[in-house]
This record gives sequence, structure tokens and C-alpha cells, in this order.
Amino acid sequence: MATDPLAGYRVLGFDLETTGFSPKKHRIVQYALVGCDEDGISMHIEELVNPQMKIPIETTRIHGISDEDVRGVPQFNEYVTGISNAMDGAVIVGHNVEKFDWPFLRAEFLRAGQPMPKPLAILDTLRIARKLKIPPSHKLGSLCQHFGISLENAHTAGADAAATLLLLHKMMASYPQHFRRAVEDIPDWANGSTKTDKESDGLGPNLDDLEPVSGSHGWLRISDSGIVIGRGRNRGRTVSEMEQLDVSYLNWLSSSAGPLEVEAIDALYAERSNRS
Repeated sequence: MATDPLAGYRVLGFDLETTGFSPKKHRIVQYALVGCDEDGISMHIEELVNPQMKIPIETTRIHGISDEDVRGVPQFNEYVTGISNAMDGAVIVGHNVEKFDWPFLRAEFLRAGQPMPKPLAILDTLRIARKLKIPPSHKLGSLCQHFGISLENAHTAGADAAATLLLLHKMMASYPQHFRRAVEDIPDWANGSTKTDKESDGLGPNLDDLEPVSGSHGWLRISDSGIVIGRGRNRGRTVSEMEQLDVSYLNWLSSSAGPLEVEAIDALYAERSNRS
């Protein structure tokens, strides 16, 4: 891909196995975080969890984890610090993560009396597949088959987490035009909502009317105060403000991993040089 919104971030596929389907009644028996850190170094965390309840036989038939497997392993509250350290500031990728994995995680953190992790973004490959109108079925196994991904040991947390992350990369490569946006904006796009109306209320009604910098695809616009950011989490801020508030975001925009063409990158460099 010419533009990779995941570049420069810790990106982790996330999956859970549980005793059932209700976060209120059931518990986590296995979790996995699989991917890489900001420097591209591989990360693989996969642990069994003692759920403090019996695992129904019908659930064991799905993920293969039995009462005997979890006897003597740590309870979830012993893992919360490690999970938070991995997830905070990361891009978390999961399949049906918004409706299944994240509510289970929230329930376990609540039981442990600890605040939830704060990822940079949570990308749900189920929602993305539906947004892209990929033909159903949208089950993880079916989508992996559609994109030629080998999913061995399905319904184990590590295998599903790794497959989900690979699925995201396959969808991004197949539909690159939809991922020329900041990673934080992908969930809003996948959910069919945008921040435009809310942002316009606070930033004035004419931002979208400003002339875009050539080759910026609307990411940069020309105002009386100089170049302003036209999209993403810093929409409406000037380059001079960004030098003080979020220089790493400017560096991403200026890089080959960002969404700008060469002429727009040159314009941004010139603006930064004039303001320095």
C-alpha cells in the first residue's frame, strides 16, 4: 500500500475465548494479543485464565479449553497490568470486538477494580467487512477463506487474533482507497458516522470551503493563518499550532507512510520551515 495508516504504531490483533456469551454471567478463559510494537518488533501474548467457574462442555467443544486446562493458572486480575501496558496507545484489531471481546474485557476490568486500557483506536474487522460490502458470510473463518488466509487452530485466541490482524491487512491492500485516512478515523468510517458535523460546530462552518493544498486529498487547506489540517483528529489546527501540540502527527503527514502526495509534502515542509 502507498499509504499505511498503521505505520509507526503498536498494532495488536486481539481475541478472547470465554465460558459463554454473556459478559455479565460468563468469564474469560484465554486471551491473546498478537502483532508488533512501534518499531516493528513482534509481540505475542497468549495466556490461559482461571475463570473461577466451570467451563460448559459445549463451550469446551468450541475452543478446546477444559476445566483441567485452567486449573492452577492465574485469575484475570493478575493479568490486568500486562494487558493495559500492551493496549494503552495501541491500535487494537479484533473481529466483532466491539460487541463481544471489548464488553467481556470491560466486565473483567470492572471486577478487578481497574480502569480500562486506552487504545489509540479499536478496529473491528467485522464492521469493516460490512462497510466494504464484502459478500457474506462475515464470520472470521469465511472471510479468511475469501482472502486466502490459512486459519489453523480456529477458536484459539492466538490463532484468531493473528488471523484477524492478517485479515485487516488483506482488506486494506484490496481496498486501499478507503484507508487513506488517519487510523483514528477508521472506526467512525466503518461505523458509518463522521465527525464532520460536530467538528464544524467548534471550528467554524467554512473549513471545508478553504482551498485544499494540491496533492493533499483534503488533508491540508490554505487559510489566512497559513496551512491548516483539514481532516483527522487535528482538523482545524494550523501547522504552527501542531508544531507545539502534536509534532509527531506532522511528521506522519510528511512521511511516505502518510496520505499526502509529494507536492503536498513539499508544501507542508515549506510551511514548517517558514514557521520555525
